[in-house]
Amino acid sequence: MSTSCYFVTGAGGFVGRHLCRRLRAAGHHVRGLVRRGDSGLEALGVEIVRGDLAADGPWQEALNGADFVIHCAARAAFGGSAADMAINIDGTLKLINAARRTGESLQRFVFVSTIGAVDRATGDACTEPLDERSPLYPSSAYGRSKAQAEQLLRESGLPFSIVRPAMVVGADMRSESHFAVFTRMALRRTLAAHVAWPGALSVVHVDDLAGALELCATHRAAEGRTFFCAGSPLSVAECFELAHLGNTRLPVGWLAAVVRTFPKLFPFRLKAMLLPALTASDTALRELGWSPTRTAKEALQEVIARERARLDPNLDPGGQTVITGAASGLGRALVHRLAGQRRQLLLLDRDGAGLEQLQQEFSHCRIAVVDLADEAALARFLDKSVWLEPAVNEIYACAGIGVRGTVLDATAEQHSHLFKVNVLARLALAHAALPAMIRAGFGRIVFVSSSSAFQPLPYLATYAASNAALLQLGEAWGAELAGTGVQMLQVCPGGMQTNFQQAAGVKVLPGERLMSPDAVAAGILRALAREKSTVIISARAHGMALAARLLPRALSVALWKRLMTRLR
Repeated sequence: MSTSCYFVTGAGGFVGRHLCRRLRAAGHHVRGLVRRGDSGLEALGVEIVRGDLAADGPWQEALNGADFVIHCAARAAFGGSAADMAINIDGTLKLINAARRTGESLQRFVFVSTIGAVDRATGDACTEPLDERSPLYPSSAYGRSKAQAEQLLRESGLPFSIVRPAMVVGADMRSESHFAVFTRMALRRTLAAHVAWPGALSVVHVDDLAGALELCATHRAAEGRTFFCAGSPLSVAECFELAHLGNTRLPVGWLAAVVRTFPKLFPFRLKAMLLPALTASDTALRELGWSPTRTAKEALQEVIARERARLDPNLDPGGQTVITGAASGLGRALVHRLAGQRRQLLLLDRDGAGLEQLQQEFSHCRIAVVDLADEAALARFLDKSVWLEPAVNEIYACAGIGVRGTVLDATAEQHSHLFKVNVLARLALAHAALPAMIRAGFGRIVFVSSSSAFQPLPYLATYAASNAALLQLGEAWGAELAGTGVQMLQVCPGGMQTNFQQAAGVKVLPGERLMSPDAVAAGILRALAREKSTVIISARAHGMALAARLLPRALSVALWKRLMTRLR
């Protein structure tokens, strides 16, 4: 098989990544345009081209020598304004102009459009599926931007093909996309999921779309034509039923009949729920030799499995689960809770003997002796295959240390060591895992902080400050990661029955009731299931958080100094 050079925009995105994987598997050279570095694409052997379609730059020269351009990049916020979507037009124009400068070496420019570039006229009763002859009535700014970009390509003089995918699904689709949202609605048993919505949508698996894009790039009969890539239809009700079998659902066929009779009176989104408004025929593409390898139901099962795991942390989400501080305390309790539910666990600790005991008990767990305070050693570990394969999609960061005493009772190195373990190591682990989590549209990062995070604690000042830093870091990152499918959970427990008190030099009071690590582990899993961002565990921890909010700062510090002097 002869190899070709492909230039793929949006190579790091949902469709682009699957396309790159397919092209590389076929032995082709792939240049992938991304806005930032991408180790996942590099591992596939993709030549990374960094740049932004919104601005001129060296990326334009990377088109030289490319046989095929496949333009996947787009901003796809369906609720976005025309200004938000302008990049889809302007970026396509910049790419077209750069492709023109390559001369006659370019064999085909394939543009990934959308079924939303067509949609339906207000009076369309949706009795027939869309096809390539259907007039364009895009109902969203996104669809209109794609329709305009299509026209730019038709007028460019370049050899082109346009592919309009229907609803594209796959295990790593965005968590806020159509069927992922429908699936969670069903799993949560929302009111809308109890309606038997008859509206049908054409569904295609992302790998089947990648095959269609490659075919349209190379097939002689595809030049100058537009194709739907539709797959097979699936009703919204069938989606709900697949995700949650047996729910009673209210029939609304009568409402669908009303909408079909008076289509101009109803908004397009309601039509899509009641009528086959977003179904399309891909007969023309099939005549070129393409056919989907998965039915709509088979394709959707991947999404359902991921979303079930998202809502139930007791299910194995696939990938690798990492637990730090695994040899004792809370980390060990989490190992006992999760080992029977996870196929891939990686347990980290400084205590090699403790890890070996766990591995004897749970033979499928992998172990690694790591000193989290040794930044160079941790960096080397994060480059090893034991961390990289399979990709990490859960981190339970439990390892933490404390030092009791005044500022001068510990050396500067001891204070620094504490921050390295409690904050910097967790930052490094999360930062290393996040790119793959975001690509997969799924991830969990649990930072175990402490009730000490809520206020300054004289005599445990460095420990409390590290936990405050960890709490604020995790909460801020959680806000930044909203919509990516990655959940950040900050855990603030009260005192636990661990070796922390002895190691840190903290007194345990006679008759003091400390929580068991297993109870805290159970609280963590409950908080994940409820999709919380921060959880405070124990009445004592809630009291400390409340006091920190209500008391004047100076009074709080003075009070805690007295308490720590007498009690700790």
